[in-house]
Amino acid sequence: MRYRLELDYIGTAYSGWQIQPERRTVQGEIETALSRLTGETVSVTGSGRTDAGVHALKQTAHFDLDREWECVRLTGGLNHFLPSDVRVLGVERASDDFHARYDCTEKSYVYCMYRAPERAFFADRAWAVDENVDVFLMNETAKLFVGEKDFSAFMAAGSDVKTTVRTVTRASVEERGGLILFDVAANGFLYNMVRIMTAVLEAVGRKRLGREEVELIIKSRDRSRVKGIAPACGLYLKSQTYKER
Repeated sequence: MRYRLELDYIGTAYSGWQIQPERRTVQGEIETALSRLTGETVSVTGSGRTDAGVHALKQTAHFDLDREWECVRLTGGLNHFLPSDVRVLGVERASDDFHARYDCTEKSYVYCMYRAPERAFFADRAWAVDENVDVFLMNETAKLFVGEKDFSAFMAAGSDVKTTVRTVTRASVEERGGLILFDVAANGFLYNMVRIMTAVLEAVGRKRLGREEVELIIKSRDRSRVKGIAPACGLYLKSQTYKER
């Protein structure tokens, strides 16, 4: 029987989502908790991988069990065995062919920044940027990301994707509640794409880059033209959208 779960986590103490030898990962914690709860060896498949230090406001995953469980018991039992920085928001039965990764049609992320000086409250949760960054310029430039484009210039080395073309459906920057939030949604993201986008927008906000230069960077498809990458601590997987069945 297949189950779908939603969870959130603070990724500071983890080497990302995917299981790795001798490293603490979110997937590893969930699989361990499931095995302790059910007595079964369980493999969990997530909607995607998050890097070390990246957080999730909501991530979808699925797993199979040999026997049927009440969803409320799975939710409560998992949270009993999980550490406090990983929480299951809910579990529900899913069709046997549901796939948390391949059925996902859109993902959204939010990147959190705040104006320097550094604050203990935001430590490992957001990026301290220059206190004079221009959010209006950042938002106007973020609009350039919207649409179907080749985002080769915004992909870190080490990826083996078949295509670097992605469709961004939403990209905006706003300041709210003491935070500067870059909100972006797409049908998929390249390796480190959001963090590289954020670094470019931060440079625009400091007036180190102009909007026209960013437009040329996108068209160039040249990663060497983009300097820097935003730290992992400010990145949050926000939501996933799934096709109806």
